[in-house]
Amino acid sequence: MKTNYCYITKNYQSPRSAASKAKIDCEDILKQNSFKNIGLPRTIIPNSITSFILTLTGTIIGIVRIKKNSTICIQYPLKKYYHFIVIIAKLKKCKIITIIHDLRSSRKRKISIKDEISLFNKNNLIISHNHKMTKWLCNNGLKTQIINLEIFDYLGSNKQIVRKYPSNKVFEIVYAGVLAQSKNGFIYDLSALDSSNFCFNLYGVGFDKNRLKPSSNLNYKGSFTADKIIDELKGHFGLVWDGDSYNECSGNFGNYLKINNPHKTSLYLRAGLPVIIWDKAALSDFIIKHNIGIAVSSLKELKEKLADINSEKYYEMQKNSIIIGEKLKNGFYLKKVIKQFI
Repeated sequence: MKTNYCYITKNYQSPRSAASKAKIDCEDILKQNSFKNIGLPRTIIPNSITSFILTLTGTIIGIVRIKKNSTICIQYPLKKYYHFIVIIAKLKKCKIITIIHDLRSSRKRKISIKDEISLFNKNNLIISHNHKMTKWLCNNGLKTQIINLEIFDYLGSNKQIVRKYPSNKVFEIVYAGVLAQSKNGFIYDLSALDSSNFCFNLYGVGFDKNRLKPSSNLNYKGSFTADKIIDELKGHFGLVWDGDSYNECSGNFGNYLKINNPHKTSLYLRAGLPVIIWDKAALSDFIIKHNIGIAVSSLKELKEKLADINSEKYYEMQKNSIIIGEKLKNGFYLKKVIKQFI
């Protein structure tokens, strides 16, 4: 008997959002691999009331259309709709796959760990970010089948950019993301670093130029949509860092790096940028394994670490970054997981 593979799309409010980009890409990859959207067509409308109506209507239509014994893929979190879809899918004896984008219990603590794991245990398969998130989930009671994604894909038609080793040996380090003090306060203390051989190019929303010190090593470059930003990034490395300190990734957002895959990592690699990452971040293993960047315990190490990178080392990391970037461009990592399950 032929299996029906399906998912339910929604309205996405922001084309600039990394979260929207990640979920839209997952939908497109699912569509390329036998999955069919059974809700309303996907829309991108910023108005919150319209968004609520479209997503609710699409969800209701989708659950009505779910056929018995189907396989449905859900992207988590999906606020109140997630639990609703799972209940109906179970009643219709469907297999359920969940792609985790964020753990609400760990990042923003919107739900207890026990309740979140209980939801996941109703699935037939959980797609986890990486082996460290998988270990955390299992240690907290996850019993269902689980597969590691490794890294989020990043679709698009943008060509890979070949970066040149800086002739003056001054590296430009790209940081893309939410630039608000409340999430990434470390940004506004970076001028305290000895940065004679590097500077930072910032991209994103929430930047407060009034917090800059006169001798700042920060250059704000603006905010772009997730599809356009690849062509706008100027620099030699991409920085994966979160929290309120440049000494380590601290606070809720910083500590979350120990188990999650930041989408900005995929953005940098798609743009041909080797990565600088916190050595305790879950993705640091992936970066070192593929020789696509360096890991540091503190940003105070940057001057010394960058001084050791000659043109030969840089071009090797860049070449490897382009290879991984091509895989991300083609949806390689999610496709691999889908093939394992199907």
